Formats: sequence, C-alpha cells, structure tokens
Amino acid sequence: MNPRPVRRLVTTESQDGSAIVAFDGAPPQTITLNGSAIHRLWESGPVPTLVPVTGDAGATAGNAYRTGFAGTSLYVADIPPHTIGTIPVHREDSLDYIAVLAGEIHLLVGQDLRVMRSGDVLVQCGNWHTWENRADETCRLLVVVLRAARFPAIVKDR
Repeated sequence: MNPRPVRRLVTTESQDGSAIVAFDGAPPQTITLNGSAIHRLWESGPVPTLVPVTGDAGATAGNAYRTGFAGTSLYVADIPPHTIGTIPVHREDSLDYIAVLAGEIHLLVGQDLRVMRSGDVLVQCGNWHTWENRADETCRLLVVVLRAARFPAIVKDR
C-alpha cells in the first residue's frame, strides 16, 4: 500500500495584511533519488527568514545539501519497499529533523540498527548513516534540513 499523494498548503498575508492560503495542491517538484521520490516542499534562506512570503519557494527549491546553501529545506521522501543497499552510506553538514509519517524504515548508524515506525522522530546530527526499507510498503519521511557548519576538531574521514 502506498501513501496518499502529498498535499502542500502554504499560508501568508496579502498586501493588505489579511491571512491567506497562497498555495494548495501537489508539491511543485518531485525528483527521484536512489529510487526514492523526493517531494520538495519549501526552502528558506538563512534564519531568521523573512515573512510574509510573496513567492513559491517550493517551486524553486533545490537540493537541500547543495554546496553554498545556507538555509532550511522541507521535503517528503517516499522510500519504496525492499530498498536495501540502494541508498549509500552518507553524511551531510546539517541538522535534520526526520519524522516517519507512514510505514517503517531501518536506520543504520555505524554498527547500530534501529527500526523507526510511524510517529517516530529522529534528530540527525551530521553523522554517517543510511536507510533501508525492508518492509512491504512505502515508508514516508518528513524531513526538515538546517544547514550546519562542521566543528573542525572532530572532522574525520570515513
């Protein structure tokens, strides 16, 4: 069973200051990465960001981990069933908040393996890791990425 389509609502203010729903519908961008569907929902510049918004930052959102990006990124990742060994072990200079919205996923951190299920939340702090969906259904993750600077004293190559 696959999760229902992603619906994105974005609220802001009109020119007269009234609260409005500016966007309501499917994400403006979906890409495939390592077999997973990545629905790019929004990104901002460095914190604090500016409100109210006037454009669709989801339509122009790029890779959250791109060189030089210093903002925040919001996306949904749909990881298909039986995805084992397709997502490389990786790390990024970021602090990621990740919530399992549907299904389950195996998180591998070093030699540690943890199963995360719907309702579980991870705070990923720039370390080496990978994901495996060993289940029979798609796992949907909600991800918020905050770019980070790596503390020089603990930089180590894998």
